[in-house]
Amino acid sequence: MPTLGSAYEAIANAGIENEFVLPPNLDLRVVSGFIKGIPNQIDGMLVHGEGQRYGLTEQYIYPIEQVLCVLEVKKTLHKSDLIDGIQHLAAVQRLFLQNFVTRFETDEEFDFEPARQSYEKLTGRAGPYNAEELDTLPAPDRLLYVTLARQLYAPVTVLLGFDGYTTEHGLREAMLDIIESKIGYNSDTTPELLPSLITAGTFSLVKCTGRPYLISGLEIEWVLMASARHNVARILLEFLWTKISFFFGVRMPFGLDLDHENLKELLSAKGATNDSQSGFELRSFSYSEKKLQRSDITVWEPSKLSAAAVVLAEFVSMKGGYLELEQSLADYIQGHHGTALNEVVAELINTNTFSKRKNALQMVTKQALIASFDDGTGYIDLDGPRLRAWCDAQGIKPYYMNIVNVY
Repeated sequence: MPTLGSAYEAIANAGIENEFVLPPNLDLRVVSGFIKGIPNQIDGMLVHGEGQRYGLTEQYIYPIEQVLCVLEVKKTLHKSDLIDGIQHLAAVQRLFLQNFVTRFETDEEFDFEPARQSYEKLTGRAGPYNAEELDTLPAPDRLLYVTLARQLYAPVTVLLGFDGYTTEHGLREAMLDIIESKIGYNSDTTPELLPSLITAGTFSLVKCTGRPYLISGLEIEWVLMASARHNVARILLEFLWTKISFFFGVRMPFGLDLDHENLKELLSAKGATNDSQSGFELRSFSYSEKKLQRSDITVWEPSKLSAAAVVLAEFVSMKGGYLELEQSLADYIQGHHGTALNEVVAELINTNTFSKRKNALQMVTKQALIASFDDGTGYIDLDGPRLRAWCDAQGIKPYYMNIVNVY
């Protein structure tokens, strides 16, 4: 008979291997075994292609570049297990970073476009399209962008506890205690080394690097980690499908995304420079269990635009996705709408649809959709089908305009 721990590992692996979760034509496999360069055995790995069988066992050895997801499985997640799991998964991320730097320095090509989009949504500022533009960013901004870019290719690391903490508050405070006690150069809890997902029963901690979750907080801080009370399987599925979609360049059946997990911020990060060294300043958020009581999902709503913002967005569209913010434009907005141009620009940037590049307004992605009304106001979203579905559900019949970025 297998040990109880092995039984739980098998349950977790069987759930991931379900054909609904993993497309059958991509040579994806769920295995146990080892990653080359790491001595600890891995409870479960989502891998691509064939690996090296470990002797006569059912264990396999894989290089880190073939690993999409790593699972550390715990029957009951206590604080000691939390520390142990974070340490083991940090070793996976350290190995990935070493491998990634080697590949990058040998001029292997990487697609960092999703990282640029995440950077622009978080900061409202234009992200770099190439190495030369990256070098012009201030050191804190460069650190944020590079972190988001590397996380695109990092394996999803999951500490999967079937049981353990009985409250969301307890799990959050345990995590904060661990992070605060392990600050330093060799910490296992830096933004890049932290697990992608930690679960304990119905509660979870989610790292928000834009793939799939991204949250901007007050003062344009990056919400690095947040917590959820429900939907552990759905959250894990979001991570897996996002990784598979990016790894293979395929579309996964996400749906219209008309509701979201109701995440509560736990930890935010902000780039800083001290004595010519760059790093992240972390800020924690503590809430009582009573304050954490909330619904499991939030219903998505599009960003509402003033009439001035709709006009400015249409101007961006007419200019191919890139609009110089000239004085004549400021005079026009002030004269026709009684609003300062910089206020309208800020309104559009807050929708996560636009960013500022020097003295110009540009789109974050290649296209967006505006839904406008007779009074001049409207809505905007980067996901056109989602906005149309929402308007239909509300019984709203607006005028639609596609914005296409040709810049």
